[in-house]
Amino acid sequence: MNYLENILGELSNSTKNIDNQNISNEIIKSNQIFTHGLGRSGLVLKMFAMRLAQLGYNSNVVGETTTKSIHKDDLLILASGSGNTAQVKIVAQEAKKVGASIILITSNDDSEIGKIADHVVNIQSKSKYDNDDSITIQPMGSLFEQTLMLYLDSIVLQLMNEENINESDMMNNHANLE
Repeated sequence: MNYLENILGELSNSTKNIDNQNISNEIIKSNQIFTHGLGRSGLVLKMFAMRLAQLGYNSNVVGETTTKSIHKDDLLILASGSGNTAQVKIVAQEAKKVGASIILITSNDDSEIGKIADHVVNIQSKSKYDNDDSITIQPMGSLFEQTLMLYLDSIVLQLMNEENINESDMMNNHANLE
């Protein structure tokens, strides 16, 4: 069995019906962007926050020592395969209290966090709690996390196009103390 070909096929299937819910517009109009997720989803969101900073946006990763306060004109982007992760739900509730916009990226159409979010982006995959081998041969939430990364990279390209930002512009914001 060629596992790499299988994974690539699964990725192709999981990206077919993703509706971006005008996420790029939400990012552009936001004062600050915050990202939050746990485990591998959280790592993908950290990569996305880095790209947002390189694009010139004011981005924050929830829980980092330099994270600022979230306010009404800000955006919180969450990722949770199950859409029910307790700690992620608490962050969503706190952001909702101050009136921030919330986007949830999930594999669960009917989730607790989805009921709090303003926009829900569904990735056709399974969460780590599902055992449906008809969706993916990969363990736990691997397909969700991989698709999440590709999806967010596509949002970066969309933002570059909409804001007329090129790679040279991004390099001006790239870390230079490494």
